[in-house]
Amino acid sequence: MTMTRTGKRATKEQHAAAEYLGSLDDSLARWVQSTGPIDAYDAHLPVAVGSPLEWFSFAVTSRQLSRASSLAIYHRLVAQFGGAITAERVVSTDEQTLRDVGLSHQKARTIRALAERVDDGLLEMDKLVTMTDAEIHANLVAVPGIGPSSAQRFMLHYLRRPDIFPAGDLTVRGAITALDQLDSVITPKAAEQRGEPWQPYRSYAASYLWGYVWELHPVVPGGTS
Repeated sequence: MTMTRTGKRATKEQHAAAEYLGSLDDSLARWVQSTGPIDAYDAHLPVAVGSPLEWFSFAVTSRQLSRASSLAIYHRLVAQFGGAITAERVVSTDEQTLRDVGLSHQKARTIRALAERVDDGLLEMDKLVTMTDAEIHANLVAVPGIGPSSAQRFMLHYLRRPDIFPAGDLTVRGAITALDQLDSVITPKAAEQRGEPWQPYRSYAASYLWGYVWELHPVVPGGTS
């Protein structure tokens, strides 16, 4: 996996993020300068998703599974619902049917819980665009099976919010550890503090950090590569 460099196609926001992050007196700045503007929101998904529920359904399905297994199960899930995952179809389907396509008990419960929230209006785009990052995060982590990392990735990749920082992500922490030449992997709390200077473009900082690991594969403390 690699970053999506935008170069001459870069948007005003992408230019601004690259210029700001590259101007800091910071270990990340040199990597930003050498990379140039990027699309921070490209999740490199191997499937097309047409709604927040489908995005989360794939994210939940693919947890701790290989790419091949994730795709196989997700495609069976989509086929089960006639080509599109909708809240109405999920809620009206019993858990065993979801299990039969290959989902674990916990994953089936999480997708059903999300579908119920869609029925309640939580994942309606018209509502989401009016909510703050903190409000969206609080609502999402209240759903059984959705943790901070999933909520943050949704806001970053699907909602395209520019200032989301997944401080608990091991790859992000590994990149910071390598760039700052730390003796041990930085903690989530310390990574959150480390990311404060990158506001209001922390989504871009996270994407540059992911790219640093994906493309250079540094050996970092704790085994992250």
